[in-house]
Amino acid sequence: MRTYLKLLSLAMLFPTAVIADEPFDTCPSKGFLFQSSPSKVFGINLATGGYSELAATTGLNSHINAVGFNDPDRYIYGFDHDNANVVRIGKNYTGEQVAVSGLPEGINFISGDVQDNIYYLHRRELGLFKIDLSPLATDPSTTLTAEAMTSNMGVIRAADIAVNPIDNKMYLVDNNDYDLYQVDLTTGDTNLVTSMIPQIGAPAGGFGAIYFDVNGNLYLSRNSDGSIFRANLSDTDDIALGDIGIEFFATGPASNQNDGARCANAPVIDEDSTIDFGDAPDSYKTLLASNGPRHEINTGFYLGTIAPDSEGDGFVSPLDDNKAGLSDEDGVGFVTALEAGKTSLISVNASQSGYLSAWIDWNGDGDFEDSGENIIDNNLLSSGANTLSVAVPADAEIGSSWSRFRFSEDGGLDFFGGATTGEVEDHPVTIMEDGSSLRHYPSESGYATVAFEDNWPKEGDYDMNDAVIRFRITETLNEDDEITRILIKGYLAAYGAGYHNGFAFRLPGLNRTDISAATTQSHNMVLQETNGLESISNEAIFIVSDDLKQKLPAGCMYYRTA
Repeated sequence: MRTYLKLLSLAMLFPTAVIADEPFDTCPSKGFLFQSSPSKVFGINLATGGYSELAATTGLNSHINAVGFNDPDRYIYGFDHDNANVVRIGKNYTGEQVAVSGLPEGINFISGDVQDNIYYLHRRELGLFKIDLSPLATDPSTTLTAEAMTSNMGVIRAADIAVNPIDNKMYLVDNNDYDLYQVDLTTGDTNLVTSMIPQIGAPAGGFGAIYFDVNGNLYLSRNSDGSIFRANLSDTDDIALGDIGIEFFATGPASNQNDGARCANAPVIDEDSTIDFGDAPDSYKTLLASNGPRHEINTGFYLGTIAPDSEGDGFVSPLDDNKAGLSDEDGVGFVTALEAGKTSLISVNASQSGYLSAWIDWNGDGDFEDSGENIIDNNLLSSGANTLSVAVPADAEIGSSWSRFRFSEDGGLDFFGGATTGEVEDHPVTIMEDGSSLRHYPSESGYATVAFEDNWPKEGDYDMNDAVIRFRITETLNEDDEITRILIKGYLAAYGAGYHNGFAFRLPGLNRTDISAATTQSHNMVLQETNGLESISNEAIFIVSDDLKQKLPAGCMYYRTA
């Protein structure tokens, strides 16, 4: 253990007037990025990498670093390098000096963060300091006191620090070797968590801005290229084992002078989301937690004729974007069937010239990661309709699968991760045998509706909302127009019943013995133990659920109307 008290010199006192700027109204979801000298302030959407200038100046005409957001008073605190003093900044981005005693004279700090009224400052030659900000709540002109903390941080070359709201520990990255460290803010003990090199590659620049979200995810913004990586630090057991998932997340702004602050108690995406997500099953990486594909909307780049609406997260099948807002998934059309061993034509409509990448899960294993599944790679599209040809592998798995199309201004996208422009469209597809055809009821993209009233014919109760099922039937026919396969797909659209109602369907004209043993039934893409074929009937009757009430999710993706 080392102490740095011997490095302290005369106290620094800066007389200041009452701070004029006002606190932020909320705990913002965006990250604050301070760049250049004098510092400009940018707001960055960590989910997509999109950013915009919030303030061309803080009014101090100086370089501000070591910034952090204090949720209790909703101010940003930072260190003014030109005047070697602490400042705080409110919602108008006007910087004001804060009087502090106990800091080394004439020394600048490049890394800092704030948690629960404690401002932490770090410099590798000096170690760690803390400043209690709470006296400012009653007297903004008071002089605060800095304390040197005992720690064994040594000479870690970190450009920023951040405190995890889950475990209340500080985290930092050594920019020389990309080692991730944890600091116990009570004892000062510093421990190596993991080396990030195996997951993100050799060091290629320092991380000048790092941020936490409310779920314990750490976002690391690299100065040299703007790459934003996400490290999952939500589980204390995983942290202790060094079992940390770290992945490329988005591309933000690059700068050689970077520092970041963020309200760590906020989610990355708030209720005013301006992001378009996919809606394939999450095995394809769809949800934000899985680093699913996402695009900032209102940029003029989209697929089809309807600009995408926004979501707070991906809609995992059987839910989809078209069921929750605008029917904006209109940019991709399969002109010819996807027949194994043949070439298929796909029509893609672009709002303007941009780049398209696309994937199809040919082997039906629930991902887009296999060789040959990236069917379109960064193709430049023209405005309007574009016809593209895709060779279907001869050994493609016959049956239902998924596709993903991503369109953006700059391209270079994978099937996951954030983008500052464009749109993602996920479409279910059917891979067919050569010579076969499809027949749909009621249509290829539409649904038929069955509504059930469990109190009928009780007087005054005719709302027909006790169980509402929407379904679509897709039949595969061979060259002789014989049905070889039936896919029935649907979802529970509403459940307003007080009773416990089940649901089943019958295939008229077919007996139970006509059904292939290979028939399966899946709920929310999870294969069920049995196919649901009723054993006490000679007819082909499939039980979907004995009690639909048990199928209602805990969240509010469905709405009870009783």
